Amino acid sequence: MASMTKLALAQSLKQLMAERTLDKITVKEVVARCGVNRQTFYYHFRDIYHLLDWMFANDGQEFAKKYPEVHTADDGQTAIRSLCSYLQENREVMLNIYNSLGRELLDRYLCREMQTLLTRSLQARADRAGVTKEQLAFLVNFYKHAFVGASLDWFQQGMPGETEEIVAQFVPILKGTFDSALKRMANS
Repeated sequence: MASMTKLALAQSLKQLMAERTLDKITVKEVVARCGVNRQTFYYHFRDIYHLLDWMFANDGQEFAKKYPEVHTADDGQTAIRSLCSYLQENREVMLNIYNSLGRELLDRYLCREMQTLLTRSLQARADRAGVTKEQLAFLVNFYKHAFVGASLDWFQQGMPGETEEIVAQFVPILKGTFDSALKRMANS
């Protein structure tokens, strides 16, 4: 029952964020939309930002179910495509989070999801190249921040373009870089 209540609160928040920025949404509006009282909200969450953080964690699990496919032979295109598709499906919500005080939580969420995608994508290649876990973690961290930084710039521009156009911009930059980096790391 508690998880159903949390999901209802998260869904209410998501609906409201599709309409306006997070800093313009109140707990009163969230609970009114899903039909629970303020006491119930505060039983589960400290504030709206705590609910947003929980929502991102829950959405991360949903994201992994929706985009389970990770190609280990590509140069990050699958990871970028998956993340861009998800973000575009939730465009209004993401832009309203970006344009509010929830930006830090959005950044953490994007980093967490991109790290998961990149690690799944690169693990087998790293094993074949003979790099250590620490070296792989460093490489994933580097690319994670590059992708998330590019995503935040994309948000700032209003998220223009289609997923395939965005992926196509990354292809010439990334082609062969994972394998080259892993090879150099293994030889260092």
